[in-house]
Amino acid sequence: MVPPLPEQRPFYADLLYKLGAVGLAVILWFFSISNSQFEADAEFRIEIRNIREGKTLSEETPRTAVLRFRGTGRSLAKFFLWRPFSDTKLVLDLERVQQRHVFYLDEYLRRNPQRISIPIVGIQENLSFVEVVRPDSILIELGDYEEILVPVRPQVTLDLAPGYTQVGNWVVTPSMVLVKGVAEAVAQVSVILSMRQTYRDVAAPLEIHVGLLHPDPRQVLVVEPVNVKIEVDIQMIGERRLEEVPVRVINIPENMNVFVSPSTVALTVIGGVDFLADNGMSVVEVLVDYRTQWSPTNLFIEPQVQLDPSVIEYRDLVPKQLELITIRQSL
Repeated sequence: MVPPLPEQRPFYADLLYKLGAVGLAVILWFFSISNSQFEADAEFRIEIRNIREGKTLSEETPRTAVLRFRGTGRSLAKFFLWRPFSDTKLVLDLERVQQRHVFYLDEYLRRNPQRISIPIVGIQENLSFVEVVRPDSILIELGDYEEILVPVRPQVTLDLAPGYTQVGNWVVTPSMVLVKGVAEAVAQVSVILSMRQTYRDVAAPLEIHVGLLHPDPRQVLVVEPVNVKIEVDIQMIGERRLEEVPVRVINIPENMNVFVSPSTVALTVIGGVDFLADNGMSVVEVLVDYRTQWSPTNLFIEPQVQLDPSVIEYRDLVPKQLELITIRQSL
C-alpha cells in the first residue's frame, strides 16, 4: 500500500505570522546598525488651528505632508514601529491669518520646529528635521463662516411586491441637516440628497440608514450628520366597505338652508389593510359644493369623494346621486 502524501499547505497559510517574522527581522536589523545615521521620509497629518472667529477655510488644503528626518537606526526603527499608534501631525497655526496667507513649509518648520508633533516618548529629541518633501507650500484663504439647516431629499426607489402598497410618505430622521462653510457656498445649498438606493419586491415596512451626498465637492462644506434614517410603511392591499359616510355641503350662501337626501352614502375604499382598519371613515370625505354644483334645473347632484393620499381608490358609491334641497331663509 502506497503511503499517502503529506498534505501540502498553501503558500498563504499563516501569512500573518510570516509577515510578522519579516517585520521583526527588519526591526532587529535596524537595531543591529543603530549607531549609523539614516534619513527617512514620513507622512504627517496636517492639522489647522486657531482660525479666527467668524471665519473658515474657503479653499481645500492638503490633508498630509511628507517630511524627511535624520536619525540613528534605533530611533528611526522605534519611530516607524510606534507611528501607526500615535497621532503624528504637522500643525499650521492660523492665529495671525486674516484672509489669505501662503505657508512655505520648509521655512515655517525651521522657524517653528515645535509645530512637528511626534507624541512618542524619547523620539522627537533623537530625530532631526531635514526638509519638506511635499508639498512645498500651502495656500490658506479664509471666508466668512455661516451655517444653515436644509431639508433632506431621499433618493430611494421602491419596487413593491405584487399586492402591496406604500402607506404615507417617507419619514426621514433627521429631516433637516446642518450645512457649514463659507457663506457664499452655503447660500447655494437648498437641499441635501441621499445616496441612491433601490429595493425590489418590497413586502414589509422598510427602515434603512443612507449616507448623504456632498452638495458640491468643489466647495469646502461640512454636512452634519453624514447619514439619515429613512422609514416607509408598506402594507398588503385590501378593501373595506364604509357605510353611512356623512355628506357635507360646502359654500352655502348666508341666506339659504341646504340639505342633501340621503344625508349619507356607502362606498368601498382600497388601500393598505392595517391603514384602513385603523382609520375607518377618516380616510374619506364626501362633499357637495353648492357654489359650483347647484343648478336650478338639476336637483340631483353627484357628490365629490376626496380620499386620503394613502388610499388607492374607491368604488361602488351608493347612491351615486343625491337630491339637493334648498330653502331660502325668511328675512
